[in-house]
Amino acid sequence: MSASSTPLIALGKAIREMREERGLTGSALAAAAEVPHWRVTALEEGRLDPDYDLLLRLADAMGTRASEFVVRAETNSGDEPCAR
Repeated sequence: MSASSTPLIALGKAIREMREERGLTGSALAAAAEVPHWRVTALEEGRLDPDYDLLLRLADAMGTRASEFVVRAETNSGDEPCAR
């Protein structure tokens, strides 16, 4: 695994955790977000670098903000959020 893929894995893990906390299957999330199931699976496995539209759709389907995915990923990986 390359270092550049680590953030994608952390993001995918965060999205999967949040989905499971809401009692959603990957298929149910994909349907609610109106995206193909393979995109959710690939994202959760860290194999897909998502575009902003995908993150917004997933966040809307889960009743959260897209920024929460990043915050969770940073928290899980021990990274501090950037302060600018």
